[in-house]
Amino acid sequence: MSGTGNERASLISARLDFLFAHVFPRNGGPQSEDSVSFATGVPAALLRSLRAGDPCGEGVDDDPFIARLDHLLKTRMTAEGKPHTITDVARACGKSRTWLYNLLDDKSKPSLESTKLLCRIFGVDPSFFTDDPLEALARHFGIEAGARFFVLPDDDELVQETKSQVELVALLREVGAPAVLSRYLGTLPGSPPGSPPGSLPAGTTPRSGA
Repeated sequence: MSGTGNERASLISARLDFLFAHVFPRNGGPQSEDSVSFATGVPAALLRSLRAGDPCGEGVDDDPFIARLDHLLKTRMTAEGKPHTITDVARACGKSRTWLYNLLDDKSKPSLESTKLLCRIFGVDPSFFTDDPLEALARHFGIEAGARFFVLPDDDELVQETKSQVELVALLREVGAPAVLSRYLGTLPGSPPGSPPGSLPAGTTPRSGA
């Protein structure tokens, strides 16, 4: 991986700009920082900092669970168009409000079963709660190399191969080759089977302004 903090930050910034410029949802235009933040749980302020090449923006929480759960509570709505409340989420998990508040205050940790229930409620994969920001962004943009893509040198074979694949998909999109594109483009984590990349998980809608 790259050496100094400034060099690493510059690599991350350049790679993010590359992905924003080339990876679009199917039948959609360029993605905004807010839409990527919504999908990944990576705070929009952190995403902007990473794109700006700010070394201070590289910080990663040891345990992103709390921030991601808080993000879901603030940004997601139910299938009925209503906000998820502490009471309703706790009840759906067979727990008390205190239990959920303790999770948000880092006074207790969720069990595997509780985490599965939270994933089901909000329509996300377990990785949503565990990926660090760079891994979450790599997963969102469909980068199989994961977080390594953001920090390896430009002349690294993995980086060059990944960029070539992304550019190929972008070219196929521009010339209109949906049958070929379908072999390359999958769906974002949590999306229903057969749904286009960038679509929201089943039974989930963004809150206004998210």
